[in-house]
Order: sequence, then C-alpha cells, then structure tokens
Amino acid sequence: MPNYYCYYDSGTTNTRIYLLNKDFELIDTAKRNVGSKDTSISGDNGLLIQCFYDLYQEVLEKNHLKDEDIIDIYASGMTSSPYGLMEVPHLELPLTLSGFAGRLAVYHENRLLKRDIYIVPGLKRLDKDLSFNGNMRGEEIEIMGALDELKKRNVHDVAIILPGSHTHVTRVVDDKIEDIISNMSGELFYALKSDTILAPILAKDYENLDKEMVKLGVKNVIRFGFNRAVYIAHAMRILETAGELERYSYCEGVVNGGIRQILEYYLAEKWQGCRTICLIANDFMAELFKTVFEDCEYIDEIICLPLNEDTIYSIKGLKKIVEVKNNG
Repeated sequence: MPNYYCYYDSGTTNTRIYLLNKDFELIDTAKRNVGSKDTSISGDNGLLIQCFYDLYQEVLEKNHLKDEDIIDIYASGMTSSPYGLMEVPHLELPLTLSGFAGRLAVYHENRLLKRDIYIVPGLKRLDKDLSFNGNMRGEEIEIMGALDELKKRNVHDVAIILPGSHTHVTRVVDDKIEDIISNMSGELFYALKSDTILAPILAKDYENLDKEMVKLGVKNVIRFGFNRAVYIAHAMRILETAGELERYSYCEGVVNGGIRQILEYYLAEKWQGCRTICLIANDFMAELFKTVFEDCEYIDEIICLPLNEDTIYSIKGLKKIVEVKNNG
C-alpha cells in the first residue's frame, strides 16, 4: 500500500525533491543544479525530465522504496512555465485555497517516470492599468503554507513579503489571495553586483548589516530616486567616506527601499485596512526588511515566519492543497 508522496520544487537553476510520508512529514530530500534555464537553452525539457527521474530514483533507493510506494507526485515553481514540464496558465486573483486546490494541472510523464505529476499553477493579477499587473510561480504554495500560522496569530488581513530574485508582496485576507505586487529586487542587486561599477562594494556577502546605513539607503532612494541614490554608494568608495559593511548595507537599503515605496503606495491607495506585514524569509532578509520598514506610518505590526530546514512552507502549503483536493 502506498504511504508516501514526492514533491518537486523546481526553479530557474535548480530542482529539489522532497520525500514525504502520509502526514507530509519530511523523510528525505535531494537536489540537482538543473532547472528551467536548461530547458530554455536547449529548447527541450529532456534534461529537466531526466533530472526529475534521477532525483526520484535517488530518494527511492536511499529509503528502500519502490515506485508503488508513492501515492502521488506533485511539482511547483517553474515547472508550470513554458520552460518547465508543461506550460500551465496562471490562475487569476482573487482566489481562495479551495479554488486554487481544485485547479491543479496534470502532466503525464511518459518517457522515464511514466506517472502523472500534479502541477501547482502560478498566480496573476490583471488590471486595466498595466502598472498594477503582477504574477508569480512558486511563491503561491508558500503563501498557502503560511495561512495556518497567521490564523494562530489572529491575523486576517496581511501583506506577505517573500524576498527573492523577484520579491513578491501579496495581500491575503483570511484564506483568499487578493493581489500581487511583483518586483525585481534580487535580480537588480545581482546585476549591480555583477555588471556595474558597484561590483567591488557588493562582491563580499555579509551575515549582518549596519542598520543605520540601510535606513540611509531607504531615505535616499525615496528623496533622490534610484539613479542618484545608487551612485552615492560609488562616491562613498571613491571618497573613502564609509567602510565596506556600511557601503554594502547602504546598497541593500537602496534596492529594497523601492519595495517600501511601492508597498506604502498600495497600503495608502489600494489596500486600505491592511496594516500588518508578514516576512517569510531567512534571518538575514527578515532583519533587512524589518529595518527597511522601520517607522512606516502605514504598518502597525511586522511578523516574521522563518525559513529554515525545519520549517518549509511550501510543504505545509502542499499538505493543505492535497487535503482540499482529496476532500473534493
């Protein structure tokens, strides 16, 4: 009798598999540096399918299991993109958990796995004004996984921030995702680090931050705009007016201060009544964003839900989705 689930979280550059028992407790995990980028380059998803198969075989063999021991296989992230397993249209917001769970796509992988894979679709928000459109793939399952924790804290209207290459902010009211703000923060930071004159400032990663310099970066991007604010970091280095950690922290404030700008606009103009933000992030990013939003007049409370090996919100989200799906 099958007693396990397999779940793939596949991104742009890597794919991870999770082996879960019937209670969705993590039994094992494995990872490969293969993702949608490889499909994009090759023009064929064969490498990705091979990756899925190899990861599947690895966790089965490691745990002395066979294919018939697996109840179902699920996948999220870039799996639903044109460069994943199968392009699945984004679901349009607003959307509840039950509406979301009832619209999983099914991809029958007939080359190697020879099984159905249930694909979690991404989400989109469309507006007559193109300025307010947004979309995500992969973060939606983490949001679903955070709902129970937010209910425990008696939070019913919240802006959830998920820092990353594309930092997404979503408004969630009870179990309904209402809206998305999509941003390019991580990618922008990487571009500054890789291809601009700021590379020497950003070359080294730090485990802590100079909070006052983060706040100065936020202040300058608001009063001067991004162009001037980011140049000031270069001037700090040339004129030797700040240390390495100070310059790095300042740049974090400049890049992520833009998230504060846009969220303040939404809280004032579109999300009235929402005065709580929730950060689903590791310790570094949680401290960074708490500093970025310090003294924001539109926010009464900042909640942090930590991301670590013991708390994987995508697995929690998968559990909720499967429970709703199986209960009709």
